[in-house]
Amino acid sequence: MSYKIKIFIAEDENIIAKDISRTLERLGYEVLGTVRSGSEVIEKARELKPDLVLMDIVLEGEMSGIEAAEIIMTSLSIPVIYLTALADNETLQRAKVTEPFGYVIKPFDERALHSSIEMAIYKHKIDQQLKERTRELEEEKDKSNVLLHNIFPSEIVKELKETGSIKPKEFPMVTLLFTDFQGFTEIASDMHPQELVSELNDIFNNFDSIINKYGLEKLKTMGDSYMVAGGLPRETDDHASAVVFAALDMMDYLSERNKISQYNWQMRAGIHSGNVIAGVVGKKKYTYDVWGNTVNIASIMERNSSPGMVCITSATYDLINGCFDCSFRGSIDIMGNGKVDMYFVSRKELDALKAFDEKN
Repeated sequence: MSYKIKIFIAEDENIIAKDISRTLERLGYEVLGTVRSGSEVIEKARELKPDLVLMDIVLEGEMSGIEAAEIIMTSLSIPVIYLTALADNETLQRAKVTEPFGYVIKPFDERALHSSIEMAIYKHKIDQQLKERTRELEEEKDKSNVLLHNIFPSEIVKELKETGSIKPKEFPMVTLLFTDFQGFTEIASDMHPQELVSELNDIFNNFDSIINKYGLEKLKTMGDSYMVAGGLPRETDDHASAVVFAALDMMDYLSERNKISQYNWQMRAGIHSGNVIAGVVGKKKYTYDVWGNTVNIASIMERNSSPGMVCITSATYDLINGCFDCSFRGSIDIMGNGKVDMYFVSRKELDALKAFDEKN
């Protein structure tokens, strides 16, 4: 059995309403009823949900057909065809503001009425499909934006949208942090894969919150290693302090977590300050990354650190001196750099933290 289009009629003249009803039924439509006022047609349209409303512009009561049509089309998304004897230009122009799906002038022609209804139903169907497609596209756009911001810093996303590409940029002074877990291979070998991923995910999510607190940028995770940058892509003059604060907060977090966790995670942290080149690499899987001697030295600091300690170079020490308690760790020969002095950061000075918070 084929579907019958359901039509509701708003007409203040009973005789005309009956004539329209008979015509519609003869044309194969289903008439759900008729009313005489604007408030009634809105109520019935909400209750019966017709496929279309035939609306006289002049109705009983204070509400006109034009006002009722606007409410029905916008709030109920039901197409409306005006059925009116008022054919003067002023009335038609006023009616057009509501963007109806058609006009039929009384006395109506049966074929014109039939054509107007079929066109209105078709147009409404297309409009609904376009709205649904637009909604889907907006949802996909929102998902893409979220994904982009998860992959890239906000400044990089902005540049990518504005220019369609990312230019490599040299930063004369940034601070990099590398972290790594002591004895990770041994701990991981005794864990179920799902449990291991869950543990790392929980820890790294908390690390993410810490670096966000200090306005830093997570560059990547590599297995159990976590890499952070301060001073890029937005250049700052307090990047060294921010990175050291974050590293110490990470240590404090792990210390508290180990008190209640089944596993005892012991982390090493290494920090160095210097120049880097930053940019986006890849064709299918993009990565915002940094290159240069600074990266190598920061990684070496992590490897020469001790569990629960933050090891920094003299370059970083010079930038944070007076803000933290530091102890000399010793020197190490790094190819191409000669001897590099190292320091352990033992704790953060409360006055320095207060000053940092007030500034940021």
